[in-house]
Amino acid sequence: MIFPDSLTVTAVDTSTGRPLPEVALVLGLKAQRKNNYLVGPIITDDEGEAQFTKHACESAIANAQKMFVMDYSGDLSSCGKVAEIRLHSPEYIKRMIDQYEAHPEFWGSGFDSPEELFAGLRSVKNSLFEPATLKVTDNEIAENHAILFLLRRKQGDRS
Repeated sequence: MIFPDSLTVTAVDTSTGRPLPEVALVLGLKAQRKNNYLVGPIITDDEGEAQFTKHACESAIANAQKMFVMDYSGDLSSCGKVAEIRLHSPEYIKRMIDQYEAHPEFWGSGFDSPEELFAGLRSVKNSLFEPATLKVTDNEIAENHAILFLLRRKQGDRS
């Protein structure tokens, strides 16, 4: 995969058209062999934006390989040409928090600021939205370093 220095993903509420702060997004990269990589989660800011950087992708790959030696191989350039932007599932967020609380020295080692990340994950609003995935090619990312990611509120939720 050819990845730019930075990709901005803006989460937008489909019903209001407004940007969504405080939702956690991940970027999935397809490995040629073994397990795929997840970059993030990254929590959107007040403008609904999450920045995925080339450096973050390379760091996530290196950390996964260091933490789970037998489960991962390859580098960013060897990843497939299609990436997936996903709303991080509330169930996975809970599991991440539980693992971090049990063993912060291990589960926090893959992040630059684990205390800040896990504090933010405790208050994200992902559970208010339907699961969502957006596939993008490296050509699409190269042409436009800013992507809108539309999220639909769960029925009956007026928050």
